[in-house]
Amino acid sequence: MAKLAIALDFTELEDAERFLYSLEDKDVIVKVGYSLFVKYGTDITDFVKNRGFELFLDLKLHDIPNTVYNGVKGAVYNGADYLTLHTLGGKQMLERAVEAKKDSNLKLLGVTVLTSHSEEFLKTLGINSSIEDLALKLAEIGVEAGLDGIVASAKEVPKLKSSIKKPFLAVSPGIRPFKVENDDQERVVSPEEAVKLGADIIVVGRPIIKAENPNEVIKQIKKQITK
Repeated sequence: MAKLAIALDFTELEDAERFLYSLEDKDVIVKVGYSLFVKYGTDITDFVKNRGFELFLDLKLHDIPNTVYNGVKGAVYNGADYLTLHTLGGKQMLERAVEAKKDSNLKLLGVTVLTSHSEEFLKTLGINSSIEDLALKLAEIGVEAGLDGIVASAKEVPKLKSSIKKPFLAVSPGIRPFKVENDDQERVVSPEEAVKLGADIIVVGRPIIKAENPNEVIKQIKKQITK
């Protein structure tokens, strides 16, 4: 059964805490990114864990292997359940990350192509591959290195899962249960469609945290992904 991750897209700790206090369903993953973690560090991660949620640190580590090794060690120490890394960092970096987590419960997730990127953007970088082909190549490198999962648009998941024989978690951002104004995500799908395409974890942010009744939206999304 697919899981729901809520992107905690706040800039102030008080707002994030108020939102988490209001949630009735603890069976969700809470994703913390740069805006909160850089500013508040363990104040926000400890709060998420103490409230009983799984912690998803979306830090997209990308550095020399030893630095990433130490970063993963820090994530384990802070009780993270999921941590993102850029697969563009290369196999050696990813293998060191896997070594760092050892026997912990931390699941390492490799980021392929950001959902805000289009094929036109890739062309400006001199990359002539399609988004789908590039995502597959990066995913193959990540899974071969021992990562637990891959972050990719749900639209790329079918090709990833049919091409990569080793099991892995498919984590899909850019999920929209309904239209969001001024959206900066390019490749979006509904929760139900994402699960049909093979997503194991769907990530939803603004449609939940900006809703008048977040708990009701969570219920609706969970109905869609458990059909």
